[in-house]
This record gives sequence, structure tokens and C-alpha cells, in this order.
Amino acid sequence: MGQTTATLLEIASKLAQDLIQSIYEIFVYASANYFRFTILSFLVFWVLFKDRLAHFRIQPRPKTKNKVILREIGFSLSTFVVIGTINWFLNIVLQERYGLFYDNVYSDISTYGWSYFCLSIFLLLVIDDTYFYWAHRLLHHPQLFRRVHKVHHYSIDPTPFSTYSFHPLEAAILFFGYRLTPSIIPVHNLAISLWLLLTLLNAIIIHLGYEIYPRWFTKSRLTNWKTPSTHHNMHHAKVHGNYGLIFTWWDKLMKTEFPDYQAQVEAVQQRKLTLQKKK
Repeated sequence: MGQTTATLLEIASKLAQDLIQSIYEIFVYASANYFRFTILSFLVFWVLFKDRLAHFRIQPRPKTKNKVILREIGFSLSTFVVIGTINWFLNIVLQERYGLFYDNVYSDISTYGWSYFCLSIFLLLVIDDTYFYWAHRLLHHPQLFRRVHKVHHYSIDPTPFSTYSFHPLEAAILFFGYRLTPSIIPVHNLAISLWLLLTLLNAIIIHLGYEIYPRWFTKSRLTNWKTPSTHHNMHHAKVHGNYGLIFTWWDKLMKTEFPDYQAQVEAVQQRKLTLQKKK
């Protein structure tokens, strides 16, 4: 009996150590990327050049206060704890396998070729955007919105720091998509890293509060399927609509794009041109 108890305590101790190590690794890796890009973009747009770049503002008058920014950072840090915990659990269940369904990570690009390598990054973005859209719609169910998703919507005028500002349950739901997405197709480690970098940069841009895409971007058929900053900014301002993260396809298909989205984009772009000429 005593030996069994000692064994159980040893197992529990090992699991606890692994959990702490997993959370620590995520804090070091994820927070380094998060703060590197969020602090830089915040300093450039919200502090150092806020007057010079005022014509890029989507919502003309900033509504975000310091206490909201501190709240965003606090919830972002809690998100890293959730990610570290989920990674710890999945490592136990999957026993070092990355893919949820099969061992799908390959190390030699020549296995599938460069064409597939490039295609796989695009496919990861498409799958990720699909998962996010429907998970996001779920989070807007009245019960989940009030108890969970409202945390993210405290940022009516989002800043870069709101990128990972989630309730722990929302962080778990969205992070599951990050483990599900690259589990569906064969993926190279570098493709996963590039996909994660692109999604992080996109998330920061759409939470920037400034429209950095040029006017032609939302008019050209080659690029108007990509969400500009204004697209998600409207979601924060008006709540129920524009649910897409990377692409506008699902919003158009499901008719959840705000009716005045194109008019709002044009108004922001026109204001950019007008104020820029005055300067």
C-alpha cells in the first residue's frame, strides 16, 4: 500500500513538473513573439507616430484607455498558461506525436516538393480561417458571449495587445484549432512555423486600430478576399458581423458581412487620402 502511494506520488510529481515545464516553454516562446510584435506596433502607431499616422486611424478618436490595455496584457498572459496546459495534456495523450490523427509532420521538403510546401502554407491558412470562423460564431451564442467572449470585446477600439486577450475557455477553444489545423494534411516543420508567424502578424494587424492596407487592396479581385484591418475593427465596434479572421469568404458566403462594410472601408481610405493631402 505504501509502495503504491509512493508510486502515485512520483507519477503526480512528474506530471506536475512536466506541466510547469510546458507552461514555462510556452511563456518563453509565445510571449517573446507576442510582445516583440505587439510592443513594436503599439509604440509605432499608438505612441511615437500617433499624430503623424492619425489619418490611418479606423475609429477617428481612440477609445481605449490604459486600464483596458493592462487588462488585454493580463488576459494574454493567461492565454499562454492555457496553451501550455493544453500542450502538456496533448503530449501525454499523443505521446510526442504532433498530429492529432496521425504522424503527419515530415522533415525533408523533397518528400512532397517545394510546390506542395508552398501550397501547404496556404491550405493551413484556409483551414485555420474556417475553424476560426465557426468557432467565433459559436462564441457569439448569447450564453457564451456573455460568459466568455465578452472578455475579448472589452476592447471596443482594439490595440495590438488585444490580439491574445481571451477568456481561458476561449483561449482553449481557439488554441485547439491551432493543433487541429496542421493535423489534417502532411506538414513540414518550417511550414508550421511560417503559418504561425503569418497568423500572428495578421492577428496583430487586424487589431491594430489603423488601416495600413492601401486603397487598391480592397478593390482588386486579386486581394479583396483578404480581411483588411477595417474588417475586424468593425467587428469590435459593432459586435455581430465580420467574423472572419484571414479571409472574407465565409462572411460573404454566410451573409454575415456588415452591409456597410465596403462603404466603411471606402470612408476610411478616403479619410486617409484627405488628411494625408492636408499634411
